[in-house]
Amino acid sequence: MVIQNIKNNVIDNINKYLKIMSDIEKKQIKDRITKINSKYKTIISLKNSEKTKKDIDTTFFSFEDLPPTGKEYWFLKFVSTKKDDNRQLILMFGEGAETIKINKQQIDQNTNQDNKQDKNGYMTVWYYDSNKKLIFDEKCTISIDKNNIKTTNKQNHINYNGKFPKYSLDITKNNKTICNLKIKIPEKTTNSFEFYHNFKSLLGFALINIYLDFDGTLNGKNFKGKAYIQKVIVIGPFIPWRWGRIVFSNGSILTYYVPTIDIMKLSYKLDSILEFYDNTTNKKYSYQDIKIKKIGHINPRWIITADNDNFFVSIKTYSSHKFGFKKIGSFTYIEYLSKVTDIFIENSKIDTTKLGSGLGLTEDATGYIL
Repeated sequence: MVIQNIKNNVIDNINKYLKIMSDIEKKQIKDRITKINSKYKTIISLKNSEKTKKDIDTTFFSFEDLPPTGKEYWFLKFVSTKKDDNRQLILMFGEGAETIKINKQQIDQNTNQDNKQDKNGYMTVWYYDSNKKLIFDEKCTISIDKNNIKTTNKQNHINYNGKFPKYSLDITKNNKTICNLKIKIPEKTTNSFEFYHNFKSLLGFALINIYLDFDGTLNGKNFKGKAYIQKVIVIGPFIPWRWGRIVFSNGSILTYYVPTIDIMKLSYKLDSILEFYDNTTNKKYSYQDIKIKKIGHINPRWIITADNDNFFVSIKTYSSHKFGFKKIGSFTYIEYLSKVTDIFIENSKIDTTKLGSGLGLTEDATGYIL
């Protein structure tokens, strides 16, 4: 009964917003969702064919025809796999169909529909190397052509280009090179990319994840490891979630995702996914019954268990960056750089003694924004 009340409360708030929309706006949302949904449905139905690989770039290097409440973001995350190296690099940039405030900076609505290559957006770049280095956290112009996406604010640039399975990333601040990376598909992999979509009525999301290796320089020093590249399209509200991706020095990867509906101190899990890729055997394992406990606030620790506590991992965070979104509602999203302090998997073929150190990103998102 309580869970149903939580769900009803969120749905009522969404419906209140939808009621003030005109019939033309509602039809626009439905038509554009149908278009996005159809594209992703077709791509996914092709499985891992050569045609699907071609769709990676046409999907990533493009702006979607977003309806009201629509937004799209690109995330690029890089973590070192070198022993005793806790460096990580995090990039985020994106745009939306409506005016929004991010970290108190107003990103105006993209009203020029004739210009399909340039959009008003927001970009953030930060990394950790002994301490936190914040490079950008500002408004920008996002430009896209066939195999290139570039964000610009005066002399500050992010430039990501290439063709699957090889890309390059350059980051420049005040005309000084901060980062230069070559990115490519791992030599041994069973899954280098995936598409996913989930739409219902006037709400939903679609995404592409790309899993790659990288090698290059960060702040003038060699930087090598695992890359996680994502583009996500959201139609409707941002809702709370907890997500994490940990890369171990032997190449194994732990990921989890738990979106929730939270009202007051009550929480309802909409989904829960925990997967472990064992690089030594090239096998992936899935776990159920996921529980996540957060301890502390500034640099919190996380305890994650699954399968009736047969899977256990303890994570310590050592740096973070916070985003505040305001439009209809407010939303807080925090990125934490994290390190595994303990991992235990009972009754498993995974040899945890061979994993090495585990570094990655954990995300904690709270609030609601439409």
